[in-house]
Amino acid sequence: MNLRKSILSCLALGTIAGALSTGADAANQPYVALLMPTQSVEYWALYIKGFQKEAAADGLKVDVKVTNYDANEQATQVEQTLAQKPDVVVLVPVDSSAMVPSIRKIDQAKIPLVISNSMPDQKYSRYWKVFTGPNDISNGETAAKAMIQGFKEKGYGDKGKVIVINGPMGTPPQVQRYQGFVDGLKKSAPGIEVVGAQPADWDAVKAEAAASALFTQFKDVKGVYTENDSQLRGVVTAAQRLGLDPSKLVIVGHGCDAGGVEAISAGKAYATIEQSPFDDGAYAAKAALELATGKTPRTVQYLPNPIATKATTNVCYSQKK
Repeated sequence: MNLRKSILSCLALGTIAGALSTGADAANQPYVALLMPTQSVEYWALYIKGFQKEAAADGLKVDVKVTNYDANEQATQVEQTLAQKPDVVVLVPVDSSAMVPSIRKIDQAKIPLVISNSMPDQKYSRYWKVFTGPNDISNGETAAKAMIQGFKEKGYGDKGKVIVINGPMGTPPQVQRYQGFVDGLKKSAPGIEVVGAQPADWDAVKAEAAASALFTQFKDVKGVYTENDSQLRGVVTAAQRLGLDPSKLVIVGHGCDAGGVEAISAGKAYATIEQSPFDDGAYAAKAALELATGKTPRTVQYLPNPIATKATTNVCYSQKK
């Protein structure tokens, strides 16, 4: 009974390794603090599963702190974490600018830092040891390749109007995916022109409203780039409600989640770009283990980002669960 209570207690505190170990073994486990935005969003719920699975396999003791995208709260959590003196800190930044004082404090405390998922301005890279996660410039460029490929397949050639549904404005993924997408089109197909864009904060309902406004404003739109697959579903709904045939559009999403794959398989969207939340979490846990055990991991570890079309949805994490 005491062992069962010990296991439940460890899980409740976010400590997902070592509940079955002896006291001596637990004392020798590397202690990692993971600070992340939320667990209520599907991506982050899956991210933590990937992190926990890898941490358990590697014998890491993990303490998870979550904030609802509140930069001030995350700064407070960093202070709390430093007082606990972990062997490694893994930080998913809520705000890439607001986090700078916090990462300086972590550096001053001489605690190795892994920045996960969202790459801040690299002028601050001296404050962290490793970045793991997506290359969002590359993700945007890959989405541009998918858009160009879709235009050709649907007979539109290399000219036409495209709209973009952004994520939360100013966040690293939004800025970098948009930059990569626009630059990718300009380089390889300048006749495919981005004529309008609106943010939707990764939300399907907001994406539906944003897409409806853009479809109404710009006539004869041929393509839509939506920076995640929740927003892709909103775009499909908006098109249908306006009497547009989604199968005639080249809709490219990001994330490879189950809803995006479903839309692609049904012919309502053209493609999505793979980004596995499981791997995102696992990469961070592996880097934390290497730092905690005195190894020198690669300083930048990007996730793979293949294009998933109807013929290649097998590359998606959501099809491998």
